[in-house]
Amino acid sequence: MTKLFSFIMIFVLFSAVAVHADYNINLKTTPEQITARDDPFVEYPDLGALPEITISVTDAAGAAVKDTTMTAAITHNGNLWLGSGFPFVEGTQLLSVTSYESEGILTIPALLFPLRGDYTLDVKVVDSAGAEQTKQFTIHAKEPFWQTEIKGIMLLVGLVIFGAVVGLIFGKDLLKKKAQAAFSLFIFGIVLVSLFLVPFVHAHEGAADMPVGAVDYDDSQVSFYTNPEVPDIGIPTTFYIDVKDENGIPVNNAAAHITIENDEDHFEVLDLILYSKNGSFVFNYGIFDGAPHIVTVRIDPTEASSTQFAEIARSYEVAATAHNPPFLAKAKATFIMLLALMVGLVIGVAIRKARANKQAAKEAGDLQ
Repeated sequence: MTKLFSFIMIFVLFSAVAVHADYNINLKTTPEQITARDDPFVEYPDLGALPEITISVTDAAGAAVKDTTMTAAITHNGNLWLGSGFPFVEGTQLLSVTSYESEGILTIPALLFPLRGDYTLDVKVVDSAGAEQTKQFTIHAKEPFWQTEIKGIMLLVGLVIFGAVVGLIFGKDLLKKKAQAAFSLFIFGIVLVSLFLVPFVHAHEGAADMPVGAVDYDDSQVSFYTNPEVPDIGIPTTFYIDVKDENGIPVNNAAAHITIENDEDHFEVLDLILYSKNGSFVFNYGIFDGAPHIVTVRIDPTEASSTQFAEIARSYEVAATAHNPPFLAKAKATFIMLLALMVGLVIGVAIRKARANKQAAKEAGDLQ
């Protein structure tokens, strides 16, 4: 009896463990080099279309694995030393989708990467027999140097030069009254750097005052809602789309083409195609901007659909609760700017001191 009980327990234990599949999961991005667009004050007219992401599954012979359920989750690693235009979404999930793929290929036609740096892509594939395969990729998004980084470098160089000029002009007095001068310049530096930060801070604060409402739309054919009900920047939002045909019956084996566009500046952030067997489409997306967004949904039948219903099209307005930049992001920017100013000051004082020593040596030589 004891042996029988042990056998049953072992059988239950092993049957509860997911079967591992020996498949190859492949990733392709178009273009191969992805460009981040993380400066909200810069336009990117020359970057072309948003990158496309394609994930495919093949077996050991290289043939496509059909009838699979594929999940892809893209998360920013949050390893930025210098601040970005969207600090609240650093280190958070950008997108997570689950789709039934009859041909074993999951395609995300367009996705805007709002932050530079590394993103982790976690892929999970479940075949028709329930066997699972997972794989992790790293996607690097590079910042356009001549449109964003160069401005930060120019600002820091300007602060260094300004500090050097101050050091050259007041270097003599600074050398005589070191403690008092250091304190005065520290206060002066904070005031100066604060003036640089004001326009950036107020730009985000304006977005924080924008009214937002709950996302819950329902008609005879489509239910569209989110969790949380009021989206929030920095927290991935789950979008739910439940679709019925003209007779009120949930559609099956249908395709949903979903796009999200920034309605304030009129640029696309996401283009997504999902397939569902039961008429329910679900995906997670991390809204990174406080501007209103337009979500457009088009649902069409496939050859496998039991009913060839007419295309169903809807558009919805969605906005996320915006926040002022986090204290750490502002403190980091202030520290870097103050450091650049102080480096310039030290350089200026050193040059002034070297000139003074050279002049003193020359005068001493003339006296001799």
